[in-house]
Amino acid sequence: MRPENSTGGQRGSFIEEARRRQIIAAAVEVISRVGYANASLARIAEHAGISKGVISYHFEGKDDLMTQLVVQLYVSAAEYIAPRVAAAVGARESLLAYLASNLGFIEANTTYVAALVEVVTNLRDAEGHPKFASADGERDIIAPLVDIMTDGQRTGEFGEFDPLLMAKSIRDAIDGAAGRAVREPDFAMDAYSAHLCRLFDTATRKASEHD
Repeated sequence: MRPENSTGGQRGSFIEEARRRQIIAAAVEVISRVGYANASLARIAEHAGISKGVISYHFEGKDDLMTQLVVQLYVSAAEYIAPRVAAAVGARESLLAYLASNLGFIEANTTYVAALVEVVTNLRDAEGHPKFASADGERDIIAPLVDIMTDGQRTGEFGEFDPLLMAKSIRDAIDGAAGRAVREPDFAMDAYSAHLCRLFDTATRKASEHD
């Protein structure tokens, strides 16, 4: 029997994953307090109540830790949003569920979102380019929205517009809300969510429905 398939192996994997999540959570808290540049591994270790060597055991370095922080947040967001969109019936309800669940996730995870913005803005690849600011990355993020737009036009639920441009507009509105949630402690996300749902519900309707 392979070690990772034994009870002990499963327990070890679970403990290691829990430790990784603890370190990432500590990194989020440190970044939110002192910013990306000052979030050293030593500071993160101190905040987590562990040695720097423990971080080095689980991550190859700061860049790897920051990368995994971003990946974990994207995975958590997908786990929160995808079931809500999947439960919606029809393209219009899927669009409204996408908007509401994205904004709901941001409201519930503002500290993580703030850390994400810091990392995405500052983390560079080996050539000095922003690691997460790529055209391919944007296409992956908006692909589900483009599918909703396209399906809605095919079924006649939506009017005539460019699905890609509409998807980009929706993502820009969501990302703008994330920035405001980070900058404005009293930002009314519920009211903004309702506003965006009305706005894009109207924008995607057929011309005859506006009359």
